[in-house]
Amino acid sequence: MPRFPSAILSATTALTATALIVAGCESGPPRGEVHGKVTYKGQPVKEGTVTFLNQAGGGDAEATIGPGGAYEVPGGVVVGEYIVEIKPLMEIRDTDPGKSPPAPVEKSAPDIPKKYRQQGTTPLKPKVEAGKNEINFEMT
Repeated sequence: MPRFPSAILSATTALTATALIVAGCESGPPRGEVHGKVTYKGQPVKEGTVTFLNQAGGGDAEATIGPGGAYEVPGGVVVGEYIVEIKPLMEIRDTDPGKSPPAPVEKSAPDIPKKYRQQGTTPLKPKVEAGKNEINFEMT
């Protein structure tokens, strides 16, 4: 039986312990991959954000809408039921020249009706499941 120097065994033991700790840190609530398309009256929304608000406190998630209306949530979404807000992008604008500094305001977005912008009025309430989820949002 070959003999290994104790330094090699100690290094191997340390690497194994580190791998187990890192693997344990990555565990958590189950997540689902979420992507889809956002449209208004059948046409793709050009830009904005999709925000998944977890009412059970499991964590919120957000994605940016691309030019063709497509979005994908990076890192996935914790499995559960959500309320979804769709909002315009923000921009810095000088709303009161010479009197106050420029402030963030919503960009003009006629393709995102006001009722979809707040959790109290949005009718969008999808359920995210483990695995792949294609969740499309058609606004009217």
